Amino acid sequence: MTNPVLIVGAGPTGLTAALELSRLGIPVRLIDKRDQAAATSRAIGIQSRTLELMDQRGLADEMVRLGNKGLGGSAYGGGKRLFRLDFGHVESRFNYMLFLSQAETERILRAALARNGVETQWSTELVWFAQDALSREPSPVSALLASADSTLERVSAPWLISAEGAHSIVRTTVALPFEGKTLDENYALGDLQADGPLADSDFHIFSSEHGFMGLFPHGDGHFRLIASHPLSTPTSGTAPSLEELQTIYDQRSPIAARFHDLSWSSWFRVNSRMVGRLKVGRLLLGGDAAHIHSPAGAQGMNTGIQDMINLAWKVALVVHGQAPEALLDTYEQDRLPVMRNVLTKTEALTALIGTDNAVTRTLFNHLAPWIASTSLVQENSSARIAQVALDYRDGPPSFNHPHAGSLKAGDRVPDIEVRRRSGAIWAELGLQSLLDPSGFVLLVSQGDERAAPDPALTAALAESSVGVELIELAPPTGDAGRTFRHEQYSERHARATGRLYRRGGGYRYGTGGDRALRPTLADAARKGRPMTSEDMQLPSATCSLRSSKAARVVCGHQRLHMVSMLRRARG
Repeated sequence: MTNPVLIVGAGPTGLTAALELSRLGIPVRLIDKRDQAAATSRAIGIQSRTLELMDQRGLADEMVRLGNKGLGGSAYGGGKRLFRLDFGHVESRFNYMLFLSQAETERILRAALARNGVETQWSTELVWFAQDALSREPSPVSALLASADSTLERVSAPWLISAEGAHSIVRTTVALPFEGKTLDENYALGDLQADGPLADSDFHIFSSEHGFMGLFPHGDGHFRLIASHPLSTPTSGTAPSLEELQTIYDQRSPIAARFHDLSWSSWFRVNSRMVGRLKVGRLLLGGDAAHIHSPAGAQGMNTGIQDMINLAWKVALVVHGQAPEALLDTYEQDRLPVMRNVLTKTEALTALIGTDNAVTRTLFNHLAPWIASTSLVQENSSARIAQVALDYRDGPPSFNHPHAGSLKAGDRVPDIEVRRRSGAIWAELGLQSLLDPSGFVLLVSQGDERAAPDPALTAALAESSVGVELIELAPPTGDAGRTFRHEQYSERHARATGRLYRRGGGYRYGTGGDRALRPTLADAARKGRPMTSEDMQLPSATCSLRSSKAARVVCGHQRLHMVSMLRRARG
């Protein structure tokens, strides 16, 4: 039995890392220097993509039951509403932003982790660590842990995951630059009740000469307020008062509302920073330890959770001996561009909405209603905020062979209707429901429902040392009520016969006809390469294999990365 992977920090990032690894059979030790879990709300927005991933793990229903569905977002300027962004455009069952206290999100993750037999060790601090990155020992990381009574414990671990937050001791000890900037503005925030006509189905963003203000609905009239340029000067030991937050609101909103029952408030400043590396030997970073940014768009917690979903299945394959350590290099190759994009977009949004420039604000107030009302902007903006537009097309595990259809290697598995063969019966269900976060799935999209999978493909899968489930698909029936869904299926898969999806993340690893993909699959099996890909992370990847029978193969986990799927790709 290997020593446990050491995870430092029991916020959403660390909890997700521990949950994923323990679910995949990897022993973990989760520590946190705090004496108990935080009770404050902190991050409150859960995006569609995160909910899809939580749904695969059986956790989304509880989150949705407790949270408040934000169906859209309204932007205001010049004393009026300028536009409304409608999340109904998001192509997901979870076509909304879910507002839920971070304390509840963490509680749900801890409960799932406890069912795997793992508990957080509170009041346990990482005070020293070292690694021998060139060692052939299975646990080359050494760490010194201090408990509340100052007892010291020395431990060894195969890997150390830093999920400690912005003040990561791992990042600072190895002197990884945390490049970026601290914005000049101070911000006030508070959780409070509001009486008035503010819709709690939307979040509300206000731009004015006084600064930026946002209200985010918890439900039942309870809102999170965030505002730049508070009226008082933030000082240690103080917090925004209900009276100050009310005055700020009255200055900046054309909608009358009265605040009461302030449950929590604080000051903060926006930092926009990230590291240039996520892996240093056997040390791995994610979440706020690797990237922090403006709360605009509710991207931070979601990005940290998805960091760990990308990372954990790769660590599991390496620890189980099913993939070479080089597979973990794809973690930063996948996630650094995502982090960089989040920083860039949140900085730009914060600067635009909170601008002090009267000319920029006037142009925004006049042009935004026209631009934001177009279908293209509505669809693209809502998809990007919901994180369903995220892809890994440029990631090293992704490959494309010539094929028709809009899906490419590295794409998220779409949330569309399909039919699955079960014996002689074809059952209709959602494509994402076929994704298995614990393994790889090869989805074979049959042009002829009577056709059998290509024997050469079946033979290639049989040589895999990593189990691959083969599932046969067909488009939904094309009666009048289902024509649109049939077109969705055909547009994405077109003539490609196979899609290889990878595990955990729900992205596609590779695309192409069967003549193109069969040799790739066979070569991977022969060389023992784990097909890595977060395409396979969707529990189903689309391999797009085209056979002479016009059968289409969709393979694997969520991303369509074909590398980690068959016999430890790259091994």
